[in-house]
Amino acid sequence: MVQNWVTIIEEVTARAAEAEARVREAAEARDSLISSFERVKVDREWLRDLGIGHIIGTVLDAPENTAAVKELRERAREAGFKAGYARCISHMNPLCQSKFTDERSGFHGVDVEARLAAAVEVYNNLSISAIDDIDECLEAEDYVDRLRLLYVDPEEEEGEISGGTKGDAGTGGTK
Repeated sequence: MVQNWVTIIEEVTARAAEAEARVREAAEARDSLISSFERVKVDREWLRDLGIGHIIGTVLDAPENTAAVKELRERAREAGFKAGYARCISHMNPLCQSKFTDERSGFHGVDVEARLAAAVEVYNNLSISAIDDIDECLEAEDYVDRLRLLYVDPEEEEGEISGGTKGDAGTGGTK
């Protein structure tokens, strides 16, 4: 009878130890999930507040892009000017009963539409090196950290240079 009670107590103690181990594992898993969730929230906020703007600014300000856009705008302006000049002539000829031509135009004999089409083609096939850097970051599992390294926030960088953290007015440095 005493042997039965001892066996039952050992069994209950073993079950309690297993349950406590499962509780510890669950608590560790919960803490890990909370930490991961907090990290995801911080990453999302950085991407929303700074990251996307940095990426867009980098692509728009890339020298390759600005040169291609400048060329595209110039070719579109030329094509528009020639089309406007031709339309004006087409309205003037019936009124004046004479034959105005585009010989005086700076674009006489120039195929501005082909030049515009070529500029559009160049722009559509444009390769921007900054996009390659962004793609490389996005392929990694820690893509937000890599993007942060690629696009250091000027305020954060300024805080690091002054020797302090954000909001401490740079009083943490040495004299």
